[in-house]
Amino acid sequence: MVQTLLAGLWLLLAVSTADAFDAIIDADGGKIHLYIEDDAYRLSMSELTVWVERSVNAVTLYYGGFPLEEAYVAVSGRSGKGVLHGIAMGEVGAVVNVKIGLSTDSADLMHDWVLVHELIHLTFPKMHRRHHWIEEGLSVYVESIARAQAGDISAESVWDNFVRGMPHGLPQPGDRGLDYTPSWGRTYWGGALFFLLADIKILQRSGGEKSLRDGLRALVASGYSILQRSEPRHLFAIADRALGHPVLTEFYDEMGKQSVDIDLAKLWRDLGIVYAQGKTSFLDQARLADIRRVITQASN
Repeated sequence: MVQTLLAGLWLLLAVSTADAFDAIIDADGGKIHLYIEDDAYRLSMSELTVWVERSVNAVTLYYGGFPLEEAYVAVSGRSGKGVLHGIAMGEVGAVVNVKIGLSTDSADLMHDWVLVHELIHLTFPKMHRRHHWIEEGLSVYVESIARAQAGDISAESVWDNFVRGMPHGLPQPGDRGLDYTPSWGRTYWGGALFFLLADIKILQRSGGEKSLRDGLRALVASGYSILQRSEPRHLFAIADRALGHPVLTEFYDEMGKQSVDIDLAKLWRDLGIVYAQGKTSFLDQARLADIRRVITQASN
């Protein structure tokens, strides 16, 4: 709560001071107010603005339009290099605050995932802390997919990240369901694994006609965002109706309440993903290779 209030305070200061660069980004149905604290950045304000626009574009493409009518992004500088930290909140409007290193260069921003991650948080309601894995897992999963569908990263990069990260989400001895095991690995990567498995199942049941993206678009169309609070069953029921199959509800009943071990090696084989010597390649003859391709193909 203190961190959230401090983040909101920075936004208010940014809005009210002449020492902050400000601009408005129009994004297909949404307006993003951008504030950048005046500081000795290596990058120009124009370059920082392009980074924000690119991140907003990835989210806009994934959701078929920016998911809120109005949002705020505030950027502040710190010593260091790269995008250092981000936070999204809905208490004083839909707000994302990010801190970047003053030595950050354009290559750092091309590889940044933090801003997209936080922008995705704006699309989903706040939940009870035992469901925090849903909020974080969704952002971990969708930020990679959205960036790939926007052409900002390669499919190989997405699956390389998942192959290395998803094992952190597997249950450890003594773990319970995701609702009751709030460790870092289970919260971020366990949640991401939940949404990956759900996306695969949605594509299978719909014959490739629908994906997780369609369910999330339905939530946004129903007026949900970080500005509201809700609970999993209600949200998943809305998404499942749009998908035509109760996939998210079924997965929640299974993985949310009890420990479920997943054979990741088999999953990667089925998807046709080969990770060897630090590199990812694909086998297009694999059983689920078509689904793997659909997940990261260009957005529409």
